[in-house]
Amino acid sequence: MSLYYELDPADDNDPPLLPPILTPVAVPDKIEVFNKAISAASNSEAGTVFYSESTEFVEIAVVLNPEVKKIKCNQMLYVMMVAAGDSIGSLAPPEVVVSYSYPGLIFLNQGEAGLVKIEVSSSANEDTVPDWMVVGLKLRLNNQLQIDEKNIQPDITSLADEGAGFVSRTRAVESLSRHFLAWISQWEDEGFKPVVDMWNSRREQNKELTLKNQETVSWVGLDENGLAIVKSKNKEIFLSPIEITKEIGDINLR
Repeated sequence: MSLYYELDPADDNDPPLLPPILTPVAVPDKIEVFNKAISAASNSEAGTVFYSESTEFVEIAVVLNPEVKKIKCNQMLYVMMVAAGDSIGSLAPPEVVVSYSYPGLIFLNQGEAGLVKIEVSSSANEDTVPDWMVVGLKLRLNNQLQIDEKNIQPDITSLADEGAGFVSRTRAVESLSRHFLAWISQWEDEGFKPVVDMWNSRREQNKELTLKNQETVSWVGLDENGLAIVKSKNKEIFLSPIEITKEIGDINLR
């Protein structure tokens, strides 16, 4: 039995209470929130927060109107990731250690639990400002994977598995949204460096990155635009989180 619990349990039938600049929009369970937000982004106001009604995951996708070129929009992947780390830290017991790996995976006590993705309007190129941008996060609240004793996956976890099963979907949506807003404000005031510093302090050192050709590359770091720098056969490669599927393929939670 956990010593931690939610002092004011949320009713998951109620919409999350967000700051006035953000507008929550519920998405029925079993519908991919990230894809829904992308399809609706051109007709949505900046600050629209699509969220899933699922209680297995906390899943949000925030619509933004960028004011920077497409290449700098890559930075938002890390803004959402560090916001998620702070949010989990504020909700879960202190023994729950949050860490990250490129291109967007979130770990709880080294078990895979969440994923961040970003997308921009298709008309944008590297030198133009996109019409819209979507930043999405999916985090496992409860591990409802079917248990197979012959194929146990100890590297997959959830908030409930790590002793934070008391965290409701509604409270998680509220907390993630507020922390994301706070980190965007800091990013606007201080630039990308504080985001990079926080992300690097939580980066998983032992996670490997494999390209589509099955080549495992070594990690070098992040550049000023949020591109990942990796080394392949003594040659540095720059990977964009927005266009990561070209090099790695589609990334999803297992």
